[in-house]
Amino acid sequence: MIRKSTFMYDEDLDRLMIFNNLKADEQVYGSVHILNLVLDITTKNRIANIEIRNVSEYLKSIDKNPDILKMLNSAKISVLPVRGGFIIQIILEGLNKIEEIPYTIPTEEKILITA
Repeated sequence: MIRKSTFMYDEDLDRLMIFNNLKADEQVYGSVHILNLVLDITTKNRIANIEIRNVSEYLKSIDKNPDILKMLNSAKISVLPVRGGFIIQIILEGLNKIEEIPYTIPTEEKILITA
């Protein structure tokens, strides 16, 4: 298991957790399960944490090298609102390169979520 201040990767369970610092005036309000993601949402509609299940399989499915997980130095979350939903961008840094992993999440109603 690799654990740093911004992420934790468990190779046995093939799960990557990415942590976003909570601000002083917020706390985790609840969790949402979408695709192979579990998002912890704060009272300020920010993503507190993301858990990606079967992350190496997902990376393979989008033609990314899953070996980056074993040599990960940094992991970040970026959320971009788009028409009809939002894009969660996971930024992984390791193996002397940066991989951007996109998740497009459609929504029926307009919601505001930020990283």
